[in-house]
Formats: sequence, structure tokens, C-alpha cells
Amino acid sequence: MQENINTTCHRLLKEYLNSTMIAIDGTAGNGNDTLFLCQHCHHVYAFDIQPQAKQNTLERCQKMINLTFILDSHEFIDKYVNEPIDVALFNFGYLPKADSSIITQPASSLKAIQAAYALLKPTGRLMLACYIGHAGGQEEHEQIYAWLMKNQITFTQYRTDKPLSPILYECIK
Repeated sequence: MQENINTTCHRLLKEYLNSTMIAIDGTAGNGNDTLFLCQHCHHVYAFDIQPQAKQNTLERCQKMINLTFILDSHEFIDKYVNEPIDVALFNFGYLPKADSSIITQPASSLKAIQAAYALLKPTGRLMLACYIGHAGGQEEHEQIYAWLMKNQITFTQYRTDKPLSPILYECIK
């Protein structure tokens, strides 16, 4: 049985992360990635535009003292984060178990990726999970892939063999 994309992402990051690192969760959602990062890093900046995502994340991470939650678009990462980072993680798409018409948008997602990549330390990780099975997902994925190619970003791609399965890019600066 193949592992899901989030399990793959966490497995890959677990080999890299340590307690001195600074991380960004660019799409906090229900807080699963945020909690994972808080458990392995010194500090985590988590972004989401939805109040429900903030509530869900803060409930899941209630014992974590190393979290700064920003209720704003990830495209403004550079407005809030002014230090080098070791990892940035994005799960593009929509908030699970919520309004699936509220989705990440290619323009803001590309700004977020650019800002996060600029903050990444050498050998830092940029993890991009693209969900292509929902309206707008394929277009966003195509633009993210084009950005990776245009900027000659070194990456490894992971996905299952199921049609329309999510695609994970592990990028190393």
C-alpha cells in the first residue's frame, strides 16, 4: 500500500529537521503540518486566511509554545517573517471539511513560494503539495511546476499511481 502525500512529506522532513530550525507552514489548514513542524523545529510561522483554519490549528497545537499564527495570505510571508528559514511547507487547495470553493490561488501561491524560497537557507527544504483533483488545482499545479522549471529549482517529485493524485515536490536550495 502506498503512503499518502502528507505521510511522504513528513517522512522526508523528519530525516532533515532538528530542534534549532525555523519553519513556515504556508497553508495551516487543520494544523496537521503545523503540529508536525512544531514538534521538530525551534519555531514555526503558520499562515492561513480562514478563521476556521486558525481555530483548528490553534486547538491542535494548543500545547505548542513555538508557534506564531498569522491570519493572512501566505503571499505576505515576507511582511511577517524577517529571518532565514530552514523549511517551508505548502499544501495547496482547500481546507478539508470546509467550504471547498475557497481555494488557494495561483498568483498568491507563486508569490508565497517566491518569498519562502528567498528566505530559505542553503540546503533548506521547500515542500509543495499540489492537489490537482479539484477545480483550479490543475492550473495552480501547472503554474507552480512552470515556476520550478523557470527558476531551475532542484526538486524530486512524489505521487501515487492513482489518477488525479496529489503531487509533492521536495525542493532543496
